[in-house]
Amino acid sequence: MLTLRTFFNHQRPIMSKVCIVTLLVFSSMSVWAQQYSMSLGVFTGTSVSFTNDEGINKDPRYKGRYELKFAPIGVNFGMDYERFGFMISPGLINVGQNFYVVNTVGGQDGLRKINVKYLNIPATIKVHMLNLSFFKFSAVASISAAYLLDGKDVVSHNATKLTFSPDVYPILPPDYEVQYDGVKVPAVDNYVINSKQDYRPMQVFVAAGFRSDWDVSDHWRVSFDFRVNYGLFDPRSDAYIAKLNSNSTLYDLPGSRRDMFAQLTFGISRYLDFEKGDVERAKNLKGNHKLYKPKKYPGQKIRSSRPKG
Repeated sequence: MLTLRTFFNHQRPIMSKVCIVTLLVFSSMSVWAQQYSMSLGVFTGTSVSFTNDEGINKDPRYKGRYELKFAPIGVNFGMDYERFGFMISPGLINVGQNFYVVNTVGGQDGLRKINVKYLNIPATIKVHMLNLSFFKFSAVASISAAYLLDGKDVVSHNATKLTFSPDVYPILPPDYEVQYDGVKVPAVDNYVINSKQDYRPMQVFVAAGFRSDWDVSDHWRVSFDFRVNYGLFDPRSDAYIAKLNSNSTLYDLPGSRRDMFAQLTFGISRYLDFEKGDVERAKNLKGNHKLYKPKKYPGQKIRSSRPKG
């Protein structure tokens, strides 16, 4: 029977070849169309993560909290044709939602922080909905391979009273006191629910959104990209899920999880033109048509174009 672990082991070399295949596709597109442009640049931005966890959703100890996360710098390579375009944009992403810790009477007594970092490599297709000489507005769709860099789920709270599942009462520490209306707990600081080894080494995200590209000069463009990403698999390892299902975790309940995040990025790119140098391109664009002066070779006289007389 094919398990998720087996699936990832088989898919890892395949997903590692996504970038190579995408670059080959970019190169072959020059055969299909005569007019295209290439660009290379950097981008950064922010994201808002949402963790859809069945266990957390039914756990009275937590309440969702939404906040921006910084998306560190990434690199973007793109090819644009008249009606469509392609991009590959390796970069770092931070995924995972934070939650308030809620006591038995509804008060907020702490915070649970989920933060998973990936090296994300999306391959994107753009469909130009509006294509002007200086501006493009496009619908985008992408699929990406995300490689785990780090992951941690920690909880901190004051000394308070929380609602624990009766299934975990046998493994409660000695200083956790079961009472008729909940469990009286001491203050904890960064109690580790799970860490990097409890996450899968790779995730796959699919995304859709919109992108605008503005040509600010003959060589440079700025871009704004908004898209919503969805993780196809539970980010946690099989071993951790088995531990979760056996009620061996104090601050986590069984249930499947999917990560989603909305990301807004800003990028700046330079057009790549291998046929003309910057000086020649600038002269042509400015209409600076000076007298053509060919190079002088040994033994060759240069004729003057000035009329005689």
